[in-house]
Amino acid sequence: MNRRLVVTLSVGMIALASLAAGCSSGTEADPTPVKTFKITPASGTRTPAATSRAATATTAAGATPTTGAGAETKLELVESNIAFDKTELTASPGAVTIHVNNKDGGIPHNLHVFKGTNASGESVDTTTIEAGPGEQELKLTLEAGTYFYQCDVHPPTMSGKLTVK
Repeated sequence: MNRRLVVTLSVGMIALASLAAGCSSGTEADPTPVKTFKITPASGTRTPAATSRAATATTAAGATPTTGAGAETKLELVESNIAFDKTELTASPGAVTIHVNNKDGGIPHNLHVFKGTNASGESVDTTTIEAGPGEQELKLTLEAGTYFYQCDVHPPTMSGKLTVK
């Protein structure tokens, strides 16, 4: 019985040594790659002027009341707690400016607008992915119809519908 125990232990130790040698190899690909995002400051082309934000009065739907032909619709959208504060927005056809306020410190967000009811539609435009806190503006020219918007970093929890009528 002693001999059988020694042989069993020896085989077990050899198997463990083989496993340990295989695990310590640095040449194998990591089976669980992590996707990272490069976070860079905005170029300044989409940064809102301080006066434009202060002068914007919004309605409950997030749209600034506009009158007259060619008037611009201004919308406010807040990114906080990995969610948009509004999941439905309404605008008039023509010039639409969406002011995006990322209140999530250190968390990257963006705003991406698509034609249609989901992200498989044609991309209209997007802001850059930036960590908060920070603010950006997305200036669009939209026709009547339905548009889908999302944060490309958090699409399951950050999306909504923009109706232009």
